[in-house]
Amino acid sequence: MLHLILEFDVKDPEVIAKALKPDDTEWARSFNDGKLIVEIKTKKIGAAMNAAEDFFRNIKAALSVLDAQEP
Repeated sequence: MLHLILEFDVKDPEVIAKALKPDDTEWARSFNDGKLIVEIKTKKIGAAMNAAEDFFRNIKAALSVLDAQEP
């Protein structure tokens, strides 16, 4: 079993976690714990890699949106 926990010290982790919530699965999820946390649990390394890549892309997009909203 692979168990990945990724912590992101980003602004507005609650907002980003809410934006990522619709894509959560039983084995891959994100949440706000003062930081943005991504947790992936799977037996397949390919699935872990794909899930992590998807989260990275979505987090990058969310951060771009937040940056664009700043005056």
